Amino acid sequence: MTTNPKVVLEEGAQVTKLANPPAGTPAEGHVTSSYYSPAMGRSIALAMVKDGRNLIGTKLNVPMPDGAIEVEVTETVFVDKEGGRVNG
Repeated sequence: MTTNPKVVLEEGAQVTKLANPPAGTPAEGHVTSSYYSPAMGRSIALAMVKDGRNLIGTKLNVPMPDGAIEVEVTETVFVDKEGGRVNG
């Protein structure tokens, strides 16, 4: 998830540890899907990130021409973790 809830990431963008990685630095992953979620009132994104489950809570970056966008690796379920909607 982006640190700024209004920013919707570009699909296919690289995910890196550094905000401005030197040329040739391997990416940690890439954004596979990105949208604005009315249910959450913010942008959301999915990404394939190397060792992602062990990085939950970690801040990473998506370098873009206008500057890096900070993101945080989150749990895969971030709406209704308790399952109340399903059982309601």
